[in-house]
Amino acid sequence: MEALIGVVGTIIGATIAGVFLFHKDKRQYNFEKEKARRELLLTKYEEIYSNLADYSGFAQEISVLMIGDAGYGSKFDATKLQTNLKENKLKMNVMYYAPELQDDIVEIDAKQTVVARALTKYLLDQNNNEESKGKLTGETAIASAELSKLTAKAQEKLAALVRVQLDA
Repeated sequence: MEALIGVVGTIIGATIAGVFLFHKDKRQYNFEKEKARRELLLTKYEEIYSNLADYSGFAQEISVLMIGDAGYGSKFDATKLQTNLKENKLKMNVMYYAPELQDDIVEIDAKQTVVARALTKYLLDQNNNEESKGKLTGETAIASAELSKLTAKAQEKLAALVRVQLDA
């Protein structure tokens, strides 16, 4: 009988230890999963911040090149653009990782369209007179400045999202 009590005690002890280990492992798994999620979000937030800066920089570069062409006689040379939006994943990253910025991205995209449209008109019409060049350059400069403000606002919102993740 004593041997049976010893065996039952061992089984009960092992069961209790197993339950505690299971819960400990589950908490550890959840912690690691949350840590990986937070690291992914922070990485994507950094990429979004960089992409926003690229949008702003691209518009500013276009504006400067147009001003140089219209006002100072230097020929517009697209190869002087240092920023490339071809690989920019701003919209995708915002959609997946920072939907709180979706409205900001719509505004930024609208301003980027204004810049692109003015640039296209500027480049396609080789017969632009000085007044027309000046008008298009002015539109681009204004849109570029507004775009910079919009990207700065979005970057501030993004910084708030980063702080939430760092405080979690």
